[in-house]
Amino acid sequence: MQTAGNRLERRKARTRQALVDAARAMIADGRSSTASIADITAAADVGFGSFYNHFEDKPALFAAAVAQVLEQMGDTLDGVSPRSDDPVQIFCDAVRRTGRAAVSHRQAAEIVDRSGFALLDAPGGLGPRARRDLAAAVDAGRLEIEDLSLATAMTAGVLFALVHRWLEDPDSVDDRRIDDAAERLLVMLGTDPDTARAVAHTELEMPQIS
Repeated sequence: MQTAGNRLERRKARTRQALVDAARAMIADGRSSTASIADITAAADVGFGSFYNHFEDKPALFAAAVAQVLEQMGDTLDGVSPRSDDPVQIFCDAVRRTGRAAVSHRQAAEIVDRSGFALLDAPGGLGPRARRDLAAAVDAGRLEIEDLSLATAMTAGVLFALVHRWLEDPDSVDDRRIDDAAERLLVMLGTDPDTARAVAHTELEMPQIS
């Protein structure tokens, strides 16, 4: 049986998500810096006073919107079972999947492109997952990396470049280009070219990206 408390919590959750959805659209459209709270609540179709029931200020809302995009993408990609015990293959597959996912969802791509390297400071999302996979490859002796933070930033840079180029010209970035970029990233991280080529051009299972 539904209680009044349960209905209230669901209504609060719907209102919060409406605000986050509006923020996501504004980030993607480049309106986040100029939008007022009145603009946001109007776009979300909620009352002005509802905003402060969920967020302290605009930066808190936009941070939550970016975090949600990254976590949703990361959780979806994490749901694919590794097809290899090789941590380099696991890392490379994640890079290739992330590239494909980012250029299949324009709003997510716009948010990533506009946020840039600031995303690496987020406690969740794709950055920590890349660092985790790189650390596993180092621990297994498959990669020699002195600075994991720099290697994570290099990984992000490759993905940001793909996203930015795709937004400029969607025909310029396809699966082959993404795999080529992953191959070159592996070489930059110390993998020998023959291994990098073999690892980056295998068959790849992709999850359904909503």
